[in-house]
Parts: sequence; C-alpha cells; structure tokens
Amino acid sequence: MIHWLPHLNDITGLQIKSPATGIIAPLNTHADLLYNANVLEQALCIKLQHGTLVSPFHGCFNSLLSGGHRVSIKHQSGLTMLIDLPDITTLTNGNLAKSLVRSGQVVRAGQPIIQLDLQLLQANDDKVVVLILMPHPAITAVFSAERFVDAAQDSAIIIQLKNS
Repeated sequence: MIHWLPHLNDITGLQIKSPATGIIAPLNTHADLLYNANVLEQALCIKLQHGTLVSPFHGCFNSLLSGGHRVSIKHQSGLTMLIDLPDITTLTNGNLAKSLVRSGQVVRAGQPIIQLDLQLLQANDDKVVVLILMPHPAITAVFSAERFVDAAQDSAIIIQLKNS
C-alpha cells in the first residue's frame, strides 16, 4: 500500500525516480475502473506532460502484453516496476508508443525507453501512465506525494526496506 504524504522531504529510504514528467496522483483518480478499484496496492498514476519515458533505475527492460501496452524494468535485486501505457487499441492509428530499446536489453537509470505521441494522447484525452511496484519481500513501506515530477530527476516513490 502506498502511504500518501503532503511531501517526501522528511522520508528516508530508497528513492525511485519518476519515469515520466507529469503530475503524480493516486490510482483511484484513473478513469479506467480496472485501475481505480483499489486492487493494486503499490501503484500510482502520472498525468503526462511530456512524451518520453525513461528507466526509473538500472535493470532489464521487457515489453509485455501485445502492442507494448505494458513494460517492465527489473533490477538485479528482483525489484520490478511495471509501467502501463494508455490502451493503444482505443486509438485510431495505433502509433502511440515507440520503444527505444529492445526487450531483454539492460538499461541504465534515466535512459529513454519509450517515446509516446503526446499529440495523439491529447487528442484522445488519455495522458496517464500507471506505475506498479511489484511486491518484494524486502519492502516494508512505500511512500509518494501528489505533485509535479520531472522524469529521471524527481522521486516518484520512496521505498523503505527491512534492515535499513
């Protein structure tokens, strides 16, 4: 479960940088009932203001689901973040996302991984990506705050780990 705070200034832990530039919001603000039903405990939305997504940390990139609707980044520790893109099947020409790296490729933190057609997103009023932090036995708490974040610069979440 994500603990929502007014700001993250006083929280210590592992900072996971935002993969997108935009405004972080709780998952229950997502228009899709699949997301806002509170089934994903460690997930949040980012309302996009830029079309380039970057890797939040060093890891292995994989494109999941048909059409690249979901991507994952897996750190060598096993920490995995999924990034759900807007559903491109609802868009007319299907040219929403362009992968900048191959599935199975190792990426570094801040490396561009996906280029989204922001004009197409704006035309369809669907400018939200969903970040899902997969459960990991070392995680004891996850924190975030509703605010504007710059990709690769600002933390999307802070994770507190056992024995740290």
